[in-house]
Amino acid sequence: MNILQIKTSIQKEMWEYKKIFLWLPITIAALIILAPIAAYLLSDSANGYWLGRWEQLAEAQNRAMFSKIFYSFVSALFAPFLLVATLVQLYYFIACLFDERRDLSILFWRSLPVSDAMSVGVKLLVGALILPGIFLLAATITLALFLLAGFVLCSVISISHDISLWGLWASSDIISNTLSMWVSLIPYSLWLFPVYAWLMLVSIYANKAPFLWAIVPVVLIILIESFIVQYFNFDSSFFVNALTNYFAIDNEAVKLYVDNKVTVSTIPMSIFADKVSFAGIAVGSVFLYLAYWFRANRSHS
Repeated sequence: MNILQIKTSIQKEMWEYKKIFLWLPITIAALIILAPIAAYLLSDSANGYWLGRWEQLAEAQNRAMFSKIFYSFVSALFAPFLLVATLVQLYYFIACLFDERRDLSILFWRSLPVSDAMSVGVKLLVGALILPGIFLLAATITLALFLLAGFVLCSVISISHDISLWGLWASSDIISNTLSMWVSLIPYSLWLFPVYAWLMLVSIYANKAPFLWAIVPVVLIILIESFIVQYFNFDSSFFVNALTNYFAIDNEAVKLYVDNKVTVSTIPMSIFADKVSFAGIAVGSVFLYLAYWFRANRSHS
């Protein structure tokens, strides 16, 4: 496997989707940074109110509480990035193979010494890991700017009002709480691998309206199965139950991790890891192979 070919293929994908890979994360970061500044400038709260809150924080030396508070802050900060990244992922996987057939650029790309298997694999890599990784990087940089502002604020408060907030930094588990967001990406991507592969299969198969091709077959299967279950008085629906069990996150599982006093930052990673299954990986692999087969045998026709 040629590393240069993989690198070039990744750069091609980045270039084709530059707006959503580069400018969209920057726009989200700018809005998140400007929002608290605008809120502070428009706020009627006096400086004395904030000083009182800082004093309360300085007196409350609770490491576990500070760690949870900081993780909640990190989660709230990363949430818009991850939400938009998920929507962009769905769009990318639906469009990545469809667009190159629609504009006939696939004829040029297939003339290059890059195999169809590598092309499909690179698109999966870009959509599943690199794309959300870029959004996570933008979120991490935004967090770093907030931490820098917090450092300056702590210095000013410490010097001018003799209020020490430095204990917050040691108690917040900054590195571990931030890394947990990155580490959770691996089990999250494995969990949604069947969805990614299905969308890629639809993208290479559909001649038009790939979004409808992604939704309509699933809806039809659900409707047909529901009719059969009701007509023959079966106990349950296999397909609906399989989808529900695979994608639903059980509140009891979350409660179990909390009751077992698992570190709060590891809960999402643990939940995503529990959702990964051999059946899901197998189904996703079948979809991915079919996407490769259609690209290799029918995309040029």
